[in-house]
Amino acid sequence: MTSRASVWQTAGVAALLAASAGTAWAQDRPSEQDIFGGTAPKPAAPAQPTAPAQPGAPAQPPPSTTPPAPAPDIVTGPPGANQPGPGTPPAAATEDREAARDTSVLGASGETQHLSDYQAPDNPLQVGGQVYLRTQSTAFQGGHPLFGQPQWALSAPSLLDLYLDARPNPRVRAFVLGRMSYDPTRASSAPTMPIGTTGGQGAFVGTSVTGFTTFSAGRGPNSLLDQMWIRFDVSQTVFVTAGKQHVRWGTGRFWQPTDYLHSLKRNPLDVFDARGGTSMLKLHVPWEDKGWNFYGVAVTEDPTDATASLTQVAGGGRAEIIILGAEVGIDALFKRYQKPRVGIDLSTGIGDFDVYADVGLRAGEDFNVVYKIPEGQVPTCQPPDPDPNDGVTPMPIPQTTAAATYGVTQLSGIKTQAVVGANYSRKYNDNDMWTLGAEYFYNQPGYADTSLYPGLLANNTGVPQLNFFYTGRHYAALFLSLPAPYSWNYTTFNLSTIGNLSDLSFVSRLDYSVTVLTHLSFEAFAAVHYGTTSGEFRLGANFAAQTGTNPAMPGSTDCFTFPAASYDPLLFDFGVALRMKI
Repeated sequence: MTSRASVWQTAGVAALLAASAGTAWAQDRPSEQDIFGGTAPKPAAPAQPTAPAQPGAPAQPPPSTTPPAPAPDIVTGPPGANQPGPGTPPAAATEDREAARDTSVLGASGETQHLSDYQAPDNPLQVGGQVYLRTQSTAFQGGHPLFGQPQWALSAPSLLDLYLDARPNPRVRAFVLGRMSYDPTRASSAPTMPIGTTGGQGAFVGTSVTGFTTFSAGRGPNSLLDQMWIRFDVSQTVFVTAGKQHVRWGTGRFWQPTDYLHSLKRNPLDVFDARGGTSMLKLHVPWEDKGWNFYGVAVTEDPTDATASLTQVAGGGRAEIIILGAEVGIDALFKRYQKPRVGIDLSTGIGDFDVYADVGLRAGEDFNVVYKIPEGQVPTCQPPDPDPNDGVTPMPIPQTTAAATYGVTQLSGIKTQAVVGANYSRKYNDNDMWTLGAEYFYNQPGYADTSLYPGLLANNTGVPQLNFFYTGRHYAALFLSLPAPYSWNYTTFNLSTIGNLSDLSFVSRLDYSVTVLTHLSFEAFAAVHYGTTSGEFRLGANFAAQTGTNPAMPGSTDCFTFPAASYDPLLFDFGVALRMKI
């Protein structure tokens, strides 16, 4: 009896404890509506006391004591695996059926599992691009726009850019940019690669140094994958960008001697950079406490050859550190069978001036140069043997052409390319400012003697040797920028002058841009060439038709006929463009 009573007493105490705890647990427990969905019955409102009538006011009717009629069931069938229960509205019933169907097909249930705390915004994908239509003409000294020779050159380089920018959360981003070029003024059989792109030594600028850089010298349409990369971070410490991308080292405005990650130097007179990116893996590790940044790159794309093995992958790195208020960058690029390329740059403020400098150190083997073959050592070519039965011995034909009297070789040792520049900005109105800048470029592999220029032009049919903006030994540039002056809030003026101090040829150019309809801009430019007629920025020369060996085939004795060529000095350029960008 004692044990049985003890059991009943224990059960009674447990029931009392469960009842008291059940009240508190029920306050936090999800409602039936949250668990099963449907429409929960509304609790009956407590009877409200009737307020006393005010004098002159109509009497209030007594509250109704009739209970409301129950809502009819929407679904009358018995609930099952895919059947909602009674009281479920049509929209909820449809959602329940679709969820059950997805579960049965995909084998998943519950909410989506996220690997980070960030969730995609409402519109994670952005689509945009630009259409750039340009028409320009180059006038030659002694020419006429319509009659005679030489006539003014005409070109119409047009570009179409389309991009996809996906940002599903702040830590992940993917970007793709495709570009297409078309120039209806070009010959349909023109080459698809530009002339003058040798090992990143120079910039291709078309028929004139103020021409627009494109990736094709043909009519087109020609397409190019400019960028395609994915960016993410590892524990918000290492930031990774993988794919085809733009990474530019150095601080120069007109010349970038340490821009080792692009196969083609940028034309400093281009209104925007139209070069293609480079495929690589880039790692970025910032040191926020000191404001330093460290980068590592593995370049998987070679501009002239395939990267078929790991030994052909180029590797490099860059460090950006702050020393005594100046930002210093040190970078290097390494590749098997290629001498290292090293660079250092600095940027700081001195008073009201922003000062910067770049120094690039490269092996002489990176540069192809022409030289004049000494008199008496010019090889001869052997014409094809005639019919051996006629007994005639072929006579050698002496080489007297420019191409035949100049050879091509590589430099040796370490070569230096250095840039130093300064910018000065001044505010002349409440919201207006102008910027004046100057830059000097020392190019040790360049030419100090213009007598070698005919060899550059003649040998351009084989391995291109003429590299605009990187041909001479000494350069200088000045620029003045006026963005949105006074009340012209949508207008920009830029005036630039570049000079080859080695051959004393110059080009001055004025660029004008105005936004007319929010996304539509009108652009125009005019440039004048002056100085030495045979210099780089005027480029005048004449060659008679001759016969000799092909300079693109060293050691060959086969005869090759060089057609007559004439390069009339450049006089001026002008052009207009429309750009629609979204």
